[in-house]
Amino acid sequence: MENPSGSDGESAGAPPTRLGLVDHAAQRLAAAGRSAPRRTAEWLLTEVLGCDRAQLYAHPDRAVPSAAAHGFRGMVERRVQGEPLQHILGYASFRGLRIQVSPDVMVPRPETEGLVDRARACIEKVSAPRVLDVGTGSGCIALSLKHERPDAEVYACDVSTEALAVARANAQDLNLDVQFFVGDLRSEAPDAMPRGADLVVSNPPYIPDAEAESLPPVVRDHDPDLALFAGEDPLRFYRALIDWVDVSCAPDGAFVFEVHAEYADEVEALLRREGSAREIHIDEDLSGRPRVVWGRAETPQAS
Repeated sequence: MENPSGSDGESAGAPPTRLGLVDHAAQRLAAAGRSAPRRTAEWLLTEVLGCDRAQLYAHPDRAVPSAAAHGFRGMVERRVQGEPLQHILGYASFRGLRIQVSPDVMVPRPETEGLVDRARACIEKVSAPRVLDVGTGSGCIALSLKHERPDAEVYACDVSTEALAVARANAQDLNLDVQFFVGDLRSEAPDAMPRGADLVVSNPPYIPDAEAESLPPVVRDHDPDLALFAGEDPLRFYRALIDWVDVSCAPDGAFVFEVHAEYADEVEALLRREGSAREIHIDEDLSGRPRVVWGRAETPQAS
């Protein structure tokens, strides 16, 4: 049931209708080459109107107030220009949690949910586990682990104070108790780092600078460089994580790292060569690409 004029109705003198706004927005988004144009238009309008999709189509000819229509058109144009949908909405969905996002943090990816699956499995039999999330960004990993394992004592760090502000706001909104602190993988492990961790989990920057131009513009132009790029050495932060695991992990504690699919074998080899670890494994993501490297610490916890 497309709007035959291609207009949302207001230009003809009548107030725009719900269906008219969705139809016109979907056409604009499709012309701009944006993915899922109609679903995106529906999502944005339900956000503006505070309704769900079923309610939207239950009253397709209902007039939309001018202020709401203006706000919706502005959101559509931002998406037409390539801004991530999550930035426009101000949040992303991650494992059922509503996670605030901003240009200061990377938008959570579906692949990272697999990282959390493995992290949960590693502490499944541990009572009241102690968890450290290194490079927390929006806090999505730490907060989902705390949400799904309420008995866990969860710590999370990031080098970016702006990212930590977003993570703390998410923790407050979700009423989840996670301890956040500033931590830079390029430096020695900070005093605030917990010792005796049953799990160290991290999704560090792993994209080589040389790949920047090959990234989708929605990632390259909107996610923070600090969260994306590893410099010339794609293993840079994994070398640092080895030291952090040695300092923080309890004997037999687990580590779980997200990795660049092209460098998973190299990360595994690095851990075997330079780390104090055993039973190292690689998990594939839903696309069948290597995405998570994990194992267990072998050496006693450093004093």
